[in-house]
Amino acid sequence: MTKKPIVVAVAMAMSASAVAQQAASVTEFDEVLVTATRVTEKASETSRSVAVVNEEQLQESQPASVAQALKNEANVNVTNGPRASSQGVEIRGLGGQRVLQTIDGARQNTNSGHRGTYFMDPELLSSVEVVRGPASSLWGSGAIGGVVAQNTKSAQDFLDEGDGFGGYLKQGFETNGNRLKTSGAIYGLTEQASGGSVDWLVNGSYYDNDNIKIGGDKTLENSASRGSSGLAKIGWQPTDDQRLQLSARFSDINELVPSNPATEVGSSVPLVRRMTKDTNVTLDYSINPTNNAYLDLNATLYWNGTDYDEDRVTKNQFDSTEYETLGFSINNRSDFGMTKLTYGVDGYKDSINTVRDDSGQAGQRPDSLDGETTVWGAFTRADIELTERWAIDAAVRYDAFENQSNNLNASSDDSAFSPSVGLTWKTTNWLTLSARYDEAFRAPSIEEMYSTGTHYCIPPIPGFLPNGLCNTFEINPDLQAEKAQNKEIKADLRFANMAGNDELAMTLSVFRNDVDDFIEQSVSNPLMGIPGLEQTTSWDNVDEAKLTGFEFSTKYRYQQTRVSLNYGQTEGKDKANDEYLSNIPAKKLAIDLSQGLMEGDVKVGTRFTYVAEQDQLPEENLNQYDSYKLWDVYVAWEPAMGTFEGLRVDFAIENIGDEEYRQAWQTLYEQGRNYKLSARYSF
Repeated sequence: MTKKPIVVAVAMAMSASAVAQQAASVTEFDEVLVTATRVTEKASETSRSVAVVNEEQLQESQPASVAQALKNEANVNVTNGPRASSQGVEIRGLGGQRVLQTIDGARQNTNSGHRGTYFMDPELLSSVEVVRGPASSLWGSGAIGGVVAQNTKSAQDFLDEGDGFGGYLKQGFETNGNRLKTSGAIYGLTEQASGGSVDWLVNGSYYDNDNIKIGGDKTLENSASRGSSGLAKIGWQPTDDQRLQLSARFSDINELVPSNPATEVGSSVPLVRRMTKDTNVTLDYSINPTNNAYLDLNATLYWNGTDYDEDRVTKNQFDSTEYETLGFSINNRSDFGMTKLTYGVDGYKDSINTVRDDSGQAGQRPDSLDGETTVWGAFTRADIELTERWAIDAAVRYDAFENQSNNLNASSDDSAFSPSVGLTWKTTNWLTLSARYDEAFRAPSIEEMYSTGTHYCIPPIPGFLPNGLCNTFEINPDLQAEKAQNKEIKADLRFANMAGNDELAMTLSVFRNDVDDFIEQSVSNPLMGIPGLEQTTSWDNVDEAKLTGFEFSTKYRYQQTRVSLNYGQTEGKDKANDEYLSNIPAKKLAIDLSQGLMEGDVKVGTRFTYVAEQDQLPEENLNQYDSYKLWDVYVAWEPAMGTFEGLRVDFAIENIGDEEYRQAWQTLYEQGRNYKLSARYSF
């Protein structure tokens, strides 16, 4: 008999009941979520499957992208190859627009073709939180796979009590691609005579790298890049229960890459000098009086602007894409004792404007896009403590959305309800069980509904296609939103003081996510151009998918020895014919073992990752995705006192064996051996 994962977890829990009598509160492993679930709650108490990467982990791994920072989390994968600027995040087999990205609670909606959308430099982040599974009842459109919530640094993250000014300078180097990176920050806090305070921070970075090398010392051409980023914040806290904050950030990236950076230059993939500029301004106000249980309000107004300027150097053409989002969010939390109610309204307007140059290719390029998406939403979530051990969280959200194509003078509108419910049972002080149900949706984009012009052309073939043949886009104003229905059960175990100064945390989540009306790009006449037959490309609702799987994570600390293990697997099948789906990641196991030395001033660690062969393929797929193993080591030195107080040095070797590997469904092989070194001095 095959044991199910949840049965195994419960059995483990029951067998541990003897040591559980000594269990105490766990602090180091019990992260607090700030934005990802729109309420503040402990990871051990939420019914959702979550992962948190804190600032310490970000410093140890020295990632070049947000996606890289999450690569060892269970059922979270990096997509689009080794070029950091194009990398994305995939959760439980769903990626792209199906995973919502936020920064300090503000949506990041930019999406345009094969271009990258994760612009935040990890150096500017205090943490990254991941919600695995649908979360539209809280966030609306786009969260059918999950949420990646990025939290930026503030002056309070650096200043000790009583300090009013500080800063740091950091220099990093990587051997793979000769990547140099310089970053730094200054920050301060001023106490006001009236009792309030003003804090501020300016943080920036610059990097430059040559072509990177994949395993086997092979060079990936056209993978060099350089860029800069910055973050500025000023916050005014007139009283202890009020805060007004203005923040601004930017990211500039300059690179010579294939038009689709997830592959290599080819006949249909020209070389492009791409300059990407991403800018954001956010104004945030919060008030939470200690003597008013019904008022805990947060209001956010934000603007995002992303410009892609592209010189198609092999075609002598110049393209541009401008994507803007103007949005707001207002929510409040009221405490009624046994019931806590979170409710609010939000809305945003996305605008896209493109210019596609057809010089030398008249009639063979996509038409320019000029369109807008407008979304209004309202939500409420109730957290109800039924008894001392039983609790329920129930939420519902309503969204109304409209797509408007200005150049075609066409529009469409729709609406969606997104309910969710979670039941939590704290069986003992060391075991919490939960079950939940979520519905979610993703509204179709302007690009998917209203693209026109030419997708690609087949050159003339004498005797067969004397005039060649072009494939043109066909609009689909009837495109429906993608929908998801997720069922999930979770077991969370927490122990402490089992063998002295130690603690153990284990979490297992089992899920089934039914996703209907998948939006996929489809090309008519797959025989590639029989004369007389017109070819078209459109986005259509096609598959009904069934995604099932589980993730298991455990962490153990004994004094200064730490070990963590993350395992995730997802199976995707077409509900109509029970055939395996494409683009589902392979099973992945990641282990991290570290030891603190010299009273914690030094930390030495190693990571091991095993990714299984992906043999769950559609019948017509003839590709082969082999298994692979990766081994990393890392060292961190940060003396707490003495001559070198304020200095931190991080060293790591990634992919020690120089493994030549590629992830399932990816075209490019990943980065080979890489030595990383960074030094930061804080004052």
